[in-house]
Formats: sequence, C-alpha cells, structure tokens
Amino acid sequence: MKSILLFLSLTLILFACDKNIQKEEKTSVASVNGEELYLEDLICSYEDWSNIPKEEQQQIIDNWIDLTILYTSALKNEIISNDPALKFLVQNAEKKVYANALISNALNNIVIANDELFNYYRLRQSEFTEQTREFRVQRIFLRTEEEMNRVKRMLDNKDINFVDAAIRFSEEGIGRNGGYMNTLVTKTGPDSLLWVELNVKDRFYEALLPYRNGYLIARWYEFRTATSNSSFYDVRDEIDRILREEKVSTIYEQVLRESRMNSNIIKRF
Repeated sequence: MKSILLFLSLTLILFACDKNIQKEEKTSVASVNGEELYLEDLICSYEDWSNIPKEEQQQIIDNWIDLTILYTSALKNEIISNDPALKFLVQNAEKKVYANALISNALNNIVIANDELFNYYRLRQSEFTEQTREFRVQRIFLRTEEEMNRVKRMLDNKDINFVDAAIRFSEEGIGRNGGYMNTLVTKTGPDSLLWVELNVKDRFYEALLPYRNGYLIARWYEFRTATSNSSFYDVRDEIDRILREEKVSTIYEQVLRESRMNSNIIKRF
C-alpha cells in the first residue's frame, strides 16, 4: 500500500455529527480575533466529550486558543505567510485529513456479517483469553422470595451467622454442611449467572438472586485466578475492529482506484 497516513481514529466521529445545525444555533465556548470555537464542534471531534473530565475539557479549549493565537500571528508574518515550502506543507496536510476521512468513511460503511466474525473467532479462539476469578461459595437455597428476604434481614441484623442460617433454612442438601458448594463457581460453568452476581461483590458480601425454582443468598469466601477463553460475544467488537483494520489496504486501493477513474490526471515529470 502506498504511504498515506491513515488516522483511523477519525473513524467517523465526523460523519456521526448533526450537519443540520445552523451556525447561529451553535454554542460558542471561546473566540480568538473573531474566530469562534463551538461546543457542537468539540462534541463532534472528541468521542464521548461529555465524559471527559472538566479540567481536560478546559485544557482542550485552552490549547485551541493558544494554537489559534499562534496561527493568526503566523499569518501576519510576511516571511512565514509567503514561504512557498510552508504553503506546500499546509496544502498537503489538509489533503491528508480529507483523504483519511474518505477512507475512514468507506471503512466504516463495510458490513461485516456475524458469520464472518464468528468464523474468525472459531479459528483463533485460543488467542482470545482473559484472567478471571473462580470462586469458592457458600449459599442458602430458599423456595420463596419472602423467605429469602426474611433470612437476609436476620443475617444483616446479625441475629444468625451464615453457616447456621444455611443449616437451619437452606432447602438443599449442602445446607446441612453450612452451604459450602463442592465445585468452584466459574464464568463459563453451569452457575455462570451466580458468578456474574458474585464477581461484583467483595468477600463475604451476600448476593441475592432467583435460582432454578427458588432463590439464593450466596457469598464467596475464597477465589483463585484462572485463564479462560473469552466468549464470542465478549470479543465480538474487538474482532470487528480487527477485521476492519485488515481491510484497510483493500479499501485504500479501492477508493484510490475509484477516485482515479473520476479524475483528470496530467503528469509532466
């Protein structure tokens, strides 16, 4: 592929903006010598602008002010403003921005079928791994939500400890042994829904959830770290990004070929 700087981080923040907003409807956040910086343009240019910390937003605005001041000062300098080499560099920089936007637009418009994504995952499944926790768990199984809430209140009020509550109230066999599960609770195991609830809890903090034909009060008391394969749905977006990046060269050649066909080219050197 010919050397063109593909700033694909541009990928269509630009094209996602509302282009129907009139200039007089925009909100100005700063101006330098009559040139305005609008909030709407910042939202378009920075992904997730609203979640950027206020201090960082202010720094971005201050940087724009400083850059604009220096730019306008440079234009007033006759040596700089009349430098033909500098004009050439500026023109090339502008062309690169628009060329990158054109390629990013074409890349973003590619529809990658779910089958293609899954086939990629299936062939490279061993490459998609993650570190997860596997829990040793105590639980109390109860038939009704009311009973679950009643036992939970007793635990919260310290009227009873967890082991005694399991022995006294749990309606499954392991309750007689204090509710200790015989197997680890893992992300991809048969109790994966229980794992989801426990994974956001600290040690000995109880999770409440519906379970089969009843309800659980559960807590983990020990964990180990393990490596497991990520599920397809966990890495689907990552695979989509990988496949798009792999198509950059093809898309570049395609866009360049189409643009050449619609251009009048005269080469004299």
